[in-house]
Amino acid sequence: MPDMHIELDPAEHEEPTWEVRRPDTGRKRRLDRRTRMILGIAAIAAVVVNAGAAWAYWQITGSEVASTDGAPVELALRARSDLNKSLKPGTTGDLIVTVTNDNGFPIKITSVTSGGTVTADPEHAKAGCTTTGVELSRARFDVTWEVSRNAIGAFNVPGGLSMRKGTNPACDGATFTVPVRVSGVREEGS
Repeated sequence: MPDMHIELDPAEHEEPTWEVRRPDTGRKRRLDRRTRMILGIAAIAAVVVNAGAAWAYWQITGSEVASTDGAPVELALRARSDLNKSLKPGTTGDLIVTVTNDNGFPIKITSVTSGGTVTADPEHAKAGCTTTGVELSRARFDVTWEVSRNAIGAFNVPGGLSMRKGTNPACDGATFTVPVRVSGVREEGS
C-alpha cells in the first residue's frame, strides 16, 4: 500500500480558539466601557453613602469629655429638643439629653452648658431654618444625673431651651440638635 501521508497547509484548517490560552504578557487587561461605568458609579455611591452616614453620626452623637476629679473621661452625648412639644417663636421647651457611659465605673453629671450652635433637622433647614434662634434658656444647668457603668441615661431639662421672638417661620415645629457640654465626677465607692 502506498504511503498515505497527508499534510495540511495551516491556511486550510482552523484551530479551535476556545482552547487556546493567551500567555500572560504582563499587560493589564482593559475593562470595557460599560464595566468602567458600573464600577465608577458603584465607587461614587459608596463614597456618598459612607460620607452621609459619617455626617449623620457626627450630627447625632457628639463625643464630649467630662471632667471627673481632674481626669478626663470620654462620654457620648446627644441633646435635642422635645419631640412631643415643638418650639415656637417666643416660647420655651424641654431639652432632652442622652449620655452614654462606656466606662467601667459610674459617673455623676453635675452640670450642662452650651456646646455650640443649635441646628434644625434637615427638612426645616432646607426650608430656610439656617439660623434657628434656639439656645439654652440659661448659661448653666446644675443637675445630678447618675449614669451607671457601661450604660445609657436619658434626662430631661424642663424649660431648658428657648426660641427667640421673630425667629424665621421656617423653624416653627422643627426638631433641634443641641450641642452641649457636661461636667461630672466619678461616683464614690466605684
